[in-house]
Amino acid sequence: MFSKRKLFKIINHYTSQLNNRCSGNKIYDLFSNAINSKQYDLPLDDNQDNKFLLILIALMSFLAVLSLSGAIALNSTTNKWSSGLENKITIEISVETKDGHILSKDTILKETKNLYDTLSSHPLIKSVNILSNEEIQDLISPWVGNDLDLTNIPLPSLISVEIKNIGENEFNNLKKDIKKASKHANIETHEQWLSDLIEFTKTLKILSLLVTLIIISITTIAITSAVKTRLAIHNEEVTLLHYMGATDNYIIRQFQRHTVILALKGAIIGTVLGIIVTLSLTFISRSSESDLIPVIYIGFYAIIMLCLVPVIIAIITALTSYITVLRSLAKMP
Repeated sequence: MFSKRKLFKIINHYTSQLNNRCSGNKIYDLFSNAINSKQYDLPLDDNQDNKFLLILIALMSFLAVLSLSGAIALNSTTNKWSSGLENKITIEISVETKDGHILSKDTILKETKNLYDTLSSHPLIKSVNILSNEEIQDLISPWVGNDLDLTNIPLPSLISVEIKNIGENEFNNLKKDIKKASKHANIETHEQWLSDLIEFTKTLKILSLLVTLIIISITTIAITSAVKTRLAIHNEEVTLLHYMGATDNYIIRQFQRHTVILALKGAIIGTVLGIIVTLSLTFISRSSESDLIPVIYIGFYAIIMLCLVPVIIAIITALTSYITVLRSLAKMP
C-alpha cells in the first residue's frame, strides 16, 4: 500500500539530495526510479464498492449474453424456415368451394389425382407429394389436439410441390397449368407470410442488438463512475504522485489494471451464467413435445462468440478507464 507517510518520506529523501544534484533530469530519474520500485502502489483493492461493481458487470454481461443469444437463435431459426420453404408451394383442394358448396370425398380424390398426374410430368416441377390424412392431422394437431377423432370429419387435400428455380413468368404459367388441372386448387406460395415472418424476426434481431448496445453503454457509464469515484477517494495520493514526477501512464496503469481485472472477473461470471441459461433453454426447446415451441439452435461458433463477451468488456474497460483517468490528470496543475 502506498501510504502518505511513505510518500512524504520519499519526498524528504530526494529533496535532501537536491543540493548534491545539479541536473533536474537526474532528480526526475531518481523520483521515477523510486516510484517504479513498486509497480502498483495505490490501495485500490480496499474500496468498498468493488463488490458492487463486480456484481453490476456480471449482471450486464449476463444480460448481454442473453440478448446476443436471442439474436443468434432468431437468425438461425429464420434461415432454417427460409431454406425449408424456398422453392416450395402447397396446393389445397378445399372441402368447401368459394361458392359455399361442399365437395364430396370422391370429388376431392379425383381432383387430387388429376393434379398429381399433371404435376408429376411437368417440366418445372422437381417433386410432388400428396399428404396423407395422418400427416394432415399432425399438422393441425397443435391447434385441435391429439385426442380429437378426425375420421368422420372431411379434410382438405394437400399437395406439397417443390419447383425448380424459375422466373416470375414461368411461375405464372405454372399456376395457369395448375388451374387447368383443377379449378378447385388453391395455391399457397408461402411468399407473403414468410416475408412477413422474416421482417418480424429482423425487427426482433435489431431490438436484441439494441438492447446489447444499451447494456454496453450502461456498463461504460458504470465503469466511468467507478473510476471517477476512486480518483476522488485517492485524490491526495494521486496528487502527490503527480507532483513527484510520476508520469500519467504510470498512474493510469494502476487504475486501469485494477478496473480491468475487476471487470474481467465479473464478465466471466456473467458470461458463464448466461451460457448456462442459454444452453438450458436450448435443451428444453429440443426436448419439448409441443410443435408450437420452436427449437432454439445455438451452434458451436455462436458459443465461441458468446465467450468473447468478457474480452470485449475488458477492452471497453481498459479504454474507458484510460480516457477517464487521463482527463482527470489533465486538469491537475
